[in-house]
Formats: sequence, structure tokens, C-alpha cells
Amino acid sequence: MPVSKGPFILLSFFSISLLLLTACNDDIDGNGNGPAPELTLIESFPLAINDPSGLVMDKSGDFLWTVSDDPGGHIHKISLTGTVLGVLSAYAGDDMEGITMNPNDGTLWIVEERLRKVIQLTTEGEVLQEFEVFVPNQNINDGLEGITWNPHNDHVYVVNEKNPRRFFEFDTTNDFDLIREVDINFSGEFFMGDLSGLYYDPIGDEIWFLSDDSKKLVVTDQKLTPLRTYPLFIDKFEGIAGDLANNRIYLVNDRLNRLYVFAYE
Repeated sequence: MPVSKGPFILLSFFSISLLLLTACNDDIDGNGNGPAPELTLIESFPLAINDPSGLVMDKSGDFLWTVSDDPGGHIHKISLTGTVLGVLSAYAGDDMEGITMNPNDGTLWIVEERLRKVIQLTTEGEVLQEFEVFVPNQNINDGLEGITWNPHNDHVYVVNEKNPRRFFEFDTTNDFDLIREVDINFSGEFFMGDLSGLYYDPIGDEIWFLSDDSKKLVVTDQKLTPLRTYPLFIDKFEGIAGDLANNRIYLVNDRLNRLYVFAYE
């Protein structure tokens, strides 16, 4: 008597479908690299700082630095849960919008939006040196907004907020030579209406752009080609710091005066 092939065919179809579904789930970034990483909000903390704008992890990994963009604002040392640990009262800013640290020597670098300057300071607030960045617009509030450090070559990256949205790379070992100057005109899902923060990931060799207006993060490679994007649930995020070795991304919100902690998985 002939053997029925119905159950076998049905089982084979189910097995193949399951394998295809598994393969799709394991390649959801479309590049064969497994599931795309995600940001998950862990917690947020109030900051006793007016208008925090700019954020960087200290080279120790134990605390963060942020700045107030108020006229006469200061650089603040804060815990990973938002407690103010110290204030660098020796330096009063004009309109500080970004901060980074050179982990190779432990100095801080800030950007002054209206002055169009990048300034190096000690962790006591003493100014060491500064240089100007030419921005081709007359609106003083459309100036420098984010800064981050590449410890592999001691290059500093700076972004202008808008009009134009522009990325600058300077060589700090060679009289701040301008290495490149690129307008950021991402399109589609990567479009950013402004540039409000910047973070360089030395592990993945990637650059993270933060947009206040567009409420998103966009990650690029060194050629500034967008790789992926992460939506944010509110506006006015103006500072980003990463601790990707411990799967953490930190953001500060200028309007709500809060520190947000995300898990990066």
C-alpha cells in the first residue's frame, strides 16, 4: 500500500519556515551582523544644574562632566546618578554647549557657541589654550554645539548646530590643522534638523550624532556614512556620553534638567 506523504510534506514546510523565520530574526539589521543594537531607558535623575548642555565620561569611568549653557555658567562634575560632585568655578562660560575629555592627558575641552571657540582647560578650570572655528553665518545662536575626542590620533571633532549643520575635524598635535569640514545632510530616516551633541566611540570607531529638533541619534562610520538610528521620546537632549564597554549611553536634557541612562544592547 502506498505510504502517505502528507504529514512529511507538512512537517518539512513547517521546519523550513521556522528556519527562515529564525534567520530573519538573526539578521534584522540587513547586513548579516545579527540583531541591531537597541537603546533601553533604565532610569533618569534630576540635575541641580540649570540648562545642562554637553556631557562626557571622565577617563576614570567613575563620573561624568557636564556644562551649563547659561551666561556665566560653569563646568560640573556629576555622579552616574546625577549628584553634583563639584563645580569648576574658576571658569565662567559665555554659552558653553559641549564638553569632552582627552583621556590621554585628562584635560577638558569645551565649545563656546556664540564665541565660536574651542577651549582646553584643566580639571580645576584653568584655561590652557583655545582656537576659533569659522562658521559662515551671522546668527550667534546657530554656532558650535558638540565636541568629542578621538584618543587614537588626538583629533577633536566639533559640530555646528545648524545653518549650516557642519562637522569639523582638527589635528590637535599639529597647530589645530583643519583635517576636514563636512556638511551633514543625512536623508530619509537619518535626517537631522540640527546637531546638538557628539560622541566618538573608540571601541567601534563610530561617531554618534545627537539631534534635539529631530529627537534621534544617528551613528556613522569614520566616513560619516549613517549606519543606524535610534529615536528619542522627547526633545532638548543636548549632551551625550558613552560607556559602551559597560553597555551604557548617557544623555542630558537641557529643558528638564535631567540625566538619562540607557542600556545599549
